[in-house]
Amino acid sequence: MSEIQTNNPPNAGTARVLDEQLLFRGNWAEIVEFSYEDDKKQVRKWEGLHRKHRAEAVIIVARMQPSGRFIIIRQFRPPTNSYILEFPAGLVDPGETLERTAIRELFEETGYVGTVENISPRLFSSPGILSETVSFVQVQVDENIEENLHPKPENEPEEFITVFVKSPDEIAEFFKQEKRQGVQFDVKLYTYFMVQGLL
Repeated sequence: MSEIQTNNPPNAGTARVLDEQLLFRGNWAEIVEFSYEDDKKQVRKWEGLHRKHRAEAVIIVARMQPSGRFIIIRQFRPPTNSYILEFPAGLVDPGETLERTAIRELFEETGYVGTVENISPRLFSSPGILSETVSFVQVQVDENIEENLHPKPENEPEEFITVFVKSPDEIAEFFKQEKRQGVQFDVKLYTYFMVQGLL
């Protein structure tokens, strides 16, 4: 067991994690039981997940320039038993910056190279179960340079990724086509395009 430091500012509330107990450690994740004190000072239990090495993740919103097309990927995700449409993404290696991870993962998953324009704060995508933080990284991809004319991904042996490049006016119909094939959607991808008014 280890005492956890609260991330709450003084005025956010008084709830805090007291300790955590490892229940199971796999190759990529840990299941833990948290003991925490709620706002009424009652001690409660909660189960959750940590990534291996408490890794962070990046979500890469990559746009081709000058066309403004988006780079989107599709891959099978075993926990969902579905093919999932999503943005390129990946875990931050120990000692690696968010910027470096985004450039590396974009190349490995899609073959494209780009430059980072903006990085969001660290955000939680599923805080009811997962401690992992994610950062949106906006990347500009020059579609006219040699490396991006014929991109060659370097997928891991267990990765089978299909890459799509779609203009904003193609997104809605593309999503409908994917849905008809039984493809599901990552919430971050879907929300992004919904907020952009493209769905």
